[in-house]
Amino acid sequence: MSLIKKYSFPLLLCVSAWLWLYNTSCIRRDNYRTNGGRIAFSQDTLLFDTVFTAMGTSTRSFKIVNQEKERLKIESIRLYRGSTSPYFLNVNGISGKSVSDIAIEGNDSLYVFASVFIDPTSGDNPFIVEDRVVARVNGQDFTLPVLAYGQNAIYITDSVLQTQTWTKNKPYVIIQNALVEEGHTLTINAGTRVYVHADSRLFVQGTLKVNGTKNDSVVFQGDRIDRRVYFDDEDFVNGVGGEWGGINLLKTSYNNSINYLLLKNGGASTMLGESVITDASLQVDPDTVNNSTPKLTITNSTIRNSGGYGLLAFASSIKSENNLFFASAKENVALIQGGKYDFYGCTIAGYASRINTATEKHYSMVALNFLSTGNNQYVGGNLFLTLRNCIIYGNTEEEFFPNKVNDFTAQITVDHCLFKNKTGLPAWVTQQNVLFNQDPLFENTSANNLHANDYHLKTGSPARSAGATFSGMAPLDMDGTPRGNPPSIGCYE
Repeated sequence: MSLIKKYSFPLLLCVSAWLWLYNTSCIRRDNYRTNGGRIAFSQDTLLFDTVFTAMGTSTRSFKIVNQEKERLKIESIRLYRGSTSPYFLNVNGISGKSVSDIAIEGNDSLYVFASVFIDPTSGDNPFIVEDRVVARVNGQDFTLPVLAYGQNAIYITDSVLQTQTWTKNKPYVIIQNALVEEGHTLTINAGTRVYVHADSRLFVQGTLKVNGTKNDSVVFQGDRIDRRVYFDDEDFVNGVGGEWGGINLLKTSYNNSINYLLLKNGGASTMLGESVITDASLQVDPDTVNNSTPKLTITNSTIRNSGGYGLLAFASSIKSENNLFFASAKENVALIQGGKYDFYGCTIAGYASRINTATEKHYSMVALNFLSTGNNQYVGGNLFLTLRNCIIYGNTEEEFFPNKVNDFTAQITVDHCLFKNKTGLPAWVTQQNVLFNQDPLFENTSANNLHANDYHLKTGSPARSAGATFSGMAPLDMDGTPRGNPPSIGCYE
């Protein structure tokens, strides 16, 4: 038998087998799932969570996971902002704003590297720089939010502060608490933004001066940069209650003044050493100075979406005018253990916060001349409270709760106010021209949607022109609109 005859058939068989393997291999490499298919990201948000202190590049990585058994082709992995994005992608060694036609095997994963280049000295940068990574599979988009700090910031870390002024040139970030030392003053100018870490507060032994304006308020909020993943633009309706602690005016503090402050998403219960600090966005401790000037004068300010109390005071002294308190998980305003308080032209709205973990009923406002210490025991103090031209309204039947023990004085005067109290007020409360249980006709309110919290008064509201003119009354409302004669009830004319 010739060698050709001897080896031709086996050789032909081998060649045929090789061709078959080659062809099936090619088919396998080109065989993708052509409809549907799901992928997932290894994290729900890509965070560049270090504040930039110098120009430079920072890199993070994440994985794209094929959740199918079949092979998938990712048509594109791109940045939503395209050429305007400060971020860059690198996939399989290919860099750019968009990468196309990337294969990923069934039940396998793919690493993606993302970089960002930010000049933190640029005052035009927003504090948070955001984009999205968008991966497309068979016409369906899968999105990963990407967030980074965009500006340099001034860190206040476990600090004791002496007399100084904060300005709007850079944001301030408080970490592990800050304390204004006794005898010293912290002044915060208009437009300043203060970001506070989750376990932190601003404590004041000395004096706090917040000098916001109608067009340039001072804002205190949490430092979570991922809030924009879950909520809307950084305005009055973002974030969740309890992102950070709050502001505490301690016993030695005096002569504090706050104008046009937005205090949002505070009210977390925090620790100071071994002590638990109450969950209040603004806490005012007893007035131990008693110099005939209120311990706190607060005007034209908003305290909203607290994880606990909005404004909480113990045996203190406060003048509050043209302020809006709403969407706290507990009382928006709680005045405990007596004290001297004047509330003029305020709106206290008892609608639940978007995320309210409280299991018990809370009022919009409480005023007590005692503090319960348990087992039918209490401590107390004399209570003097005037409510004039105020709205206290919400979505429960009783929104204002005054109560007293007879060991101490309790004098509460309610003058030209609108209250929601189905059972009225106790006989010991002095009442003059009080509107009970009449819908104030706010522009837009909802217990479950903070977008809907607009507390201006509609035309036809019973609160319009129903207030009292009095000596020393602020001539403008919270919006800067002149007060009428008679004025409207609430913080808006």
